[in-house]
Amino acid sequence: MTLCLRHDHLDHSFGERSAAPERSMVVVTAISLVVMVVEVVAGWMTGSTALLADGIHMGTHVAALGLAAAAYYLMRRHAEDRRLSLGSGKIGELSAFASALLLGASGAWIMVEACERLLEPHAIAYSDALVVATLGFIVNLGCALILGSGHHHHGPGEDHSPDDHCTSGTHDRDGHGHAKGHHGHHHDSNFKAAFIHVVADALTSLAAITAIAAAWAFGWNWLDPLVALAASGVIVSWSWNLLKSSGSVLLDLEAAGALRTHALEAIGEGAGLHVTDLHLWSVGSGLFTMTAQVVAHEELDPQDLRGRLRSLPIVHPVIEVRQCRCS
Repeated sequence: MTLCLRHDHLDHSFGERSAAPERSMVVVTAISLVVMVVEVVAGWMTGSTALLADGIHMGTHVAALGLAAAAYYLMRRHAEDRRLSLGSGKIGELSAFASALLLGASGAWIMVEACERLLEPHAIAYSDALVVATLGFIVNLGCALILGSGHHHHGPGEDHSPDDHCTSGTHDRDGHGHAKGHHGHHHDSNFKAAFIHVVADALTSLAAITAIAAAWAFGWNWLDPLVALAASGVIVSWSWNLLKSSGSVLLDLEAAGALRTHALEAIGEGAGLHVTDLHLWSVGSGLFTMTAQVVAHEELDPQDLRGRLRSLPIVHPVIEVRQCRCS
């Protein structure tokens, strides 16, 4: 048995150069910051606790969006940094994980507050509360439209799996299987985290408008905390899904499902060769990398095997070929 290896000097940038998502994130962060300042100042000057509380709550929203914008900047800034062996995509996953923690904490706080209001109902300043909820809904709806107009994404409650990437057709790559230009934005955890923050705020604002209007009209003060409790449950669920998806990337969890199957089929498993060892994991930004050991009866070029993976979102694949001369 002989060992056949080929070493290539590969580009370590996997396409994290686009400034488009960064620009849209900066815009919505700026809008949210202005609204936060206006609400805090107006709440302080008018004595409206509702306005003041929502302005302070908007601060966590601004922090999450600012974190996402900073992550895009750092991903683009360090796209060519060779110290990051598998690209800068995981910066976005780290941002998404931190944002999911903020989202979960926010949802948990709303849940606790809603339970307290159910047990001990408080008087509601209906007019102030409706103004705040309506303003919040309009701002968050506008931010969601800004983000969504320039970014293809999944819904906030959807999990991403490797299967999502196996029917996307061919990718624009160089000879080493590197994705170039637009790639994987439909699996952008950093964007997803920011988008969920915006949608979650819009959801709570819409729920508040409905509940406050009903409470004002019919005296159902219990409806406001009840609706808030339901909305917080949805937010915590979204946070948990985001924690799982971003955490799996940060922990280099093995990819499963269709992507693994398609990788084996592309290499040619069973057609005169056998894959004895395969590791496939995400490097962030919707891209994956892999290492594989292949045993074949005939001489094979690892470069040719890497070329067979061009239709898949796999970058920098490392393939070792062992030629078996057994009769």
